[in-house]
Amino acid sequence: MISMKPFQNAVTISAFSLLSALPGFGEAWLRINQVGYLPDDIKIALLSSDEPLAGTFVVGPFRGEVGPDLGPWGPFAHNYRLDFTAFQTPGRYVVRHGSVESRPFVIAADAYARVPEKLLSFVRLQRCGSNPVSKQKCHQEDAIDVLTERQVDLVGGWHDAADRIKHMITTSYCVAALYRAGAHEEAAWGAELLVKIHPDPNTIYVQIGDDRDHGPPLGLWHEDQTDYGWGFGGPRAAWPATGQPTGPKYKNQSTGVASLAGRTAAVLALARRIRVAESLYALAQARPGCAMSVPVKEAYYYQESNYFDDLEWAATELHIATGKASYLRDAIDYAQRAGISEWMGVAQDPPASSPTTGSDSRPSDSLTREPAPHGHYEWFPYVNLAHWRLHGCADAATKEALVGYYQAALERVQVIAESNPYRLGTPLVWCSTNDVIAVATQGILYERMTGDRRFRALATEARDWIFGRNPWGVSFVVGVPENGETPRRPHHLFHRLAGYLPIGGLVDGPVTPQINARLKFVDYGEDRFARFQSGVGVYHDMFEDFSTNEPILDGTVSLLLLLHLWEH
Repeated sequence: MISMKPFQNAVTISAFSLLSALPGFGEAWLRINQVGYLPDDIKIALLSSDEPLAGTFVVGPFRGEVGPDLGPWGPFAHNYRLDFTAFQTPGRYVVRHGSVESRPFVIAADAYARVPEKLLSFVRLQRCGSNPVSKQKCHQEDAIDVLTERQVDLVGGWHDAADRIKHMITTSYCVAALYRAGAHEEAAWGAELLVKIHPDPNTIYVQIGDDRDHGPPLGLWHEDQTDYGWGFGGPRAAWPATGQPTGPKYKNQSTGVASLAGRTAAVLALARRIRVAESLYALAQARPGCAMSVPVKEAYYYQESNYFDDLEWAATELHIATGKASYLRDAIDYAQRAGISEWMGVAQDPPASSPTTGSDSRPSDSLTREPAPHGHYEWFPYVNLAHWRLHGCADAATKEALVGYYQAALERVQVIAESNPYRLGTPLVWCSTNDVIAVATQGILYERMTGDRRFRALATEARDWIFGRNPWGVSFVVGVPENGETPRRPHHLFHRLAGYLPIGGLVDGPVTPQINARLKFVDYGEDRFARFQSGVGVYHDMFEDFSTNEPILDGTVSLLLLLHLWEH
């Protein structure tokens, strides 16, 4: 049995979150990065209010001017950017304006030192096969090939999110990111499964299990009683990537296998599994196109629109691992085809300005158009790490081109970010935190490649959005920081059934009200963030809202990589 501390469901509003402003004014709120700031960070707090404000703010001994009113955005009629970048003295502080006070934060060189281990604790919680948190084994019969009905050994890896499915689309990236973030033990755990999903030169499995696991009875990993056709709690379905639309009722739009095979080849080259990596690379070249996850009960699946970035990554890592010039030539060719990350810099529709104080976050008739800058996981993994890796071994002309791809995409994002006070430059699609982290990561990689810090502010403000400097004033990482305003009721079975809060898990984050309404199947109950919902975006700290409050494996690992790159 699992012994876990019960989750205490106390829905309260912090004194730091909601205090009156100066006499005669309406309500006002201060938003900061709750984890804190490195001494040389750009440091911007957001002061948002119902009525116009003016005067000074203080951070410890630092005093600054509130500055110009930037007008309405999201749920707020007035917004002000409070700049205390010049204040670098280490310590624990709050930002104050009149009687309004932010949550506490630190300024310190080691402000993020404890965060990576928290993130890794969530990744370990997600382990399939043998779980170090529950001390239980699960899914030991994974899996049966749905086409041949032969049993294949696909034990291991990680459960993707709150569900029990194992998606190789995300697992492949997670293993690579864990290696690059220095988390070699956890990366090696996932790499073993990636070797298994390619049992012969013509086969690669895209998914183990499917959305049949969403139905009752609910249970933890080791209590899974889903029937995939071979008995309750028996073997699960193994879905091979066929390169064509797949699904018994709803079909994906797969066009090939190169996206998955290429990315997996890159990962296994990093893991020094060269023979398997070269076999996967040959498969990717032979079957161009994108592999997608398989829907069964509902028409939702992970989609991709580009595979040249994955082929570039595979060729790059194989060149680095083997020294073969042919792989370098391939990598340069694929890099030119991959080019700029197309999703970056696509503006969100509708326009971001619709304050509301209502408790019902469902969209009004005027907001029923579906803003779709990109589909669900369409451009995963959102940042082309191959450009960065290739930059280290390419000729001067190629290096210049790679830098240009990053720069052009970041400039597009920056234009959007500068149009709103919170400097959000990415769309609030499903799993929006992935997009935010990708921009920050690309900004830091650009800096590492060039020495040019022009996008450091963009990256910092994206990072700060994740850790609480957003309209809801919530860090989107469960339990980070400790005693901070973080998700209390995440969409995760360990929380729901065992009272165990999945510390370190990054949740999906806010989405547009249109997306949220389309994915709302049950009533959410009382919304403690009702005042901060708007036509720009909604976020609900409710187990029932899987579109905004479900911890995700790939996003958590992406954040781990970002923090590693920032410090190293």
